[in-house]
Amino acid sequence: MASLGPAFRTYAPLDCRAGLRDLTVAIERARQAAGSFSESGEDAALAQFRSELSPEWDRHDEVAASCQSNHDLAVALDVIERLRYAEERAVRRDVTELAPLRRRVGQIWTNQLKR
Repeated sequence: MASLGPAFRTYAPLDCRAGLRDLTVAIERARQAAGSFSESGEDAALAQFRSELSPEWDRHDEVAASCQSNHDLAVALDVIERLRYAEERAVRRDVTELAPLRRRVGQIWTNQLKR
C-alpha cells in the first residue's frame, strides 16, 4: 500500500554561497533584459524577466536546501527572494508608469526644449 505522507526531496550537495551568488546575478541579468522590453508592454517585459532568471532560479529549491543549516545564509536567501519579487514589481511599474512618462518627456524635449 502506498504511503499518503508527504514526499521529501533530497538534493545533491551544493555550495550555498555560490548558489546565492548565482541567484543574485540572475536577478540583475533579468532586470536588465526586461528593461529592453518595456516598450513591448507589461506581459512581454515580465515574460523576459522571468525567462532570464533561468537556469539559476530553476535550482532555487536546491540552494534553499543547502542554506537551511546556516541561519545567516538562510536569512540572505530570504532577502534575495524578496529582491526578486521587488524587481518583478519594478518591471511592472516601469512599463505601466515610467515608460509613458519617459516617452512624454522625450516628446517635450524634442518639441519644446531642444534648441
